[in-house]
Amino acid sequence: MKKIIALFLTISFLTISCNQNQDSKFEFKQWHKSANRSPLSSTLYPYVEWNEAMNIKIGLTEKNAGFNYQYYHHPVNAIIFTKSPEYENYEIALKLSEDKTKVIDISFLKLESAIE
Repeated sequence: MKKIIALFLTISFLTISCNQNQDSKFEFKQWHKSANRSPLSSTLYPYVEWNEAMNIKIGLTEKNAGFNYQYYHHPVNAIIFTKSPEYENYEIALKLSEDKTKVIDISFLKLESAIE
């Protein structure tokens, strides 16, 4: 009986830990500098498919990313856009290493509409 209770508690703990990790994946960080969404902006930001965006990890290099790190107007971070399977628009900021070649942190901002 004690083994069953211990197993139940372990499974419960792991489930809670996994859910917390999933929620924290979509965390907004204070260093996140948003893109200029003015229609007059001449800056084009990459759009990546949801599955590709979910594969962005700390340590990812631009060479392996499959898209350009658009950071020229944002010295702190690069910006990409994506849309979830639930049709929610996200702006993703990628904090880059000093030499701008590697992702060192990721921040998500859920957008209320495609144009804000």
